[in-house]
Amino acid sequence: AMDPQQRLFLEHSWKAFEDAAMPPDRIRSSRCGVYVGVGAGDYLPSIENKLPSAFWGNSSAILASRISYLLDLKGPAISIDTACSSSLVAIDMGCSSLQKGDTDIALAGGVTVMNTSDFYILASRAGMLSPDGQCYSFDWRANGFVPGEGVGVVVLKRLPDAERDGDHIYGIIRASKTNQDGRTNGITAPSVLSQTELEKEIYSRHGIDPSTIGYVEAHGTGT
Repeated sequence: AMDPQQRLFLEHSWKAFEDAAMPPDRIRSSRCGVYVGVGAGDYLPSIENKLPSAFWGNSSAILASRISYLLDLKGPAISIDTACSSSLVAIDMGCSSLQKGDTDIALAGGVTVMNTSDFYILASRAGMLSPDGQCYSFDWRANGFVPGEGVGVVVLKRLPDAERDGDHIYGIIRASKTNQDGRTNGITAPSVLSQTELEKEIYSRHGIDPSTIGYVEAHGTGT
């Protein structure tokens, strides 16, 4: 009765804590926030004999709460749906909660699983998908995007805390920020100007020289 998105995020949250050497008894009752990027699932209609547990097993709100419930975490548990940017917004919110002192640990990430062909069919009818199955980000050949599935989770801490605790540090997030494009030529279309303004604000506020950036990862549309 559980949407596979819930099961997969639960499994990978456990793996993330294992990788961070944080056993359940160490983080129980801690101020650990859970921030999950997840869209509405399509699993519920396929369940023939719907048990009562299908109600919460297919709720995006419960997806984040399930982690806190299982591990007895006392920080915020928030599910975020901002379409393609959901996972990045979840990480940004996790970083903000640590900076403000609302949490001491943040679990952040996202999951998307397509159990039916509904999304593919609707996106195709809307002319949003690449007819040749290729993404050409920042390229004149761009003709649509390619949908994908995945799950990813990271454990976030303030750098001094991670250094004090002897944690393995994969990377340091220098800065993050979220904005909205406002009105564009279509509600699903990104704005070059809005995204440029956001990046320039981050560079200026945090003293980042963009010429030192050696690798950029972007969504298929270049956002």
